[in-house]
Amino acid sequence: MKRFVISTVLAGSLLFGGIASASAASTNPYLATDSDTFWSISQKLNMNVSDLIAANPQIDPQNVHAGVSINLPGSQAKGWEAQADAIIATGMKQLGTPYVFGGDTPYVAFDCSGFVQYAFNQNGFDLLHSSSLLSQMGTPVDKGDLRKGDLVFLQGTYTSGVSHVAIYLGNNQVLQAGTMGTREVKISTFFGTPYYDEHYWGARRLIN
Repeated sequence: MKRFVISTVLAGSLLFGGIASASAASTNPYLATDSDTFWSISQKLNMNVSDLIAANPQIDPQNVHAGVSINLPGSQAKGWEAQADAIIATGMKQLGTPYVFGGDTPYVAFDCSGFVQYAFNQNGFDLLHSSSLLSQMGTPVDKGDLRKGDLVFLQGTYTSGVSHVAIYLGNNQVLQAGTMGTREVKISTFFGTPYYDEHYWGARRLIN
């Protein structure tokens, strides 16, 4: 059951020579090109690179590539989007935390559902520590309609039925406490990875 949360989003203006930057305001989100980096974008749009990185917790700063949608600092997020960003930011602080089955302790150890439970519950939710039970919450979402903050599920990874959950970041990336490859909290490419495609169960939306 979701607890009532009031989120306040402060929107600012990007100034260039004392005038609001028209290019920044008219191109939000910004679509990256082959040659773009966070640094080059910040210089192009006259903004602080650290603010740009902070506005995009779902993107690896070392892996900016053509077609990626980049949020510009100072843009006003929708209610659901602000909450999704907060959940993702909470989860990103746990990158590298080891995977341990049953784990639910920040900076110590997480399993997949313990990690999701922590990231959401720190932001006003009251989720249970179970990927199977999480798959029964919220509303179903088609692959083509996924947005950041949605939960994606795998089945049959170590037991029958739903057995894994991850947070969708956008741009075909997920944030998860996973066991494939490195056993830790990490960002992974999702669709198109054979293991994930084979075991994909579906997705649910808890953030509205």
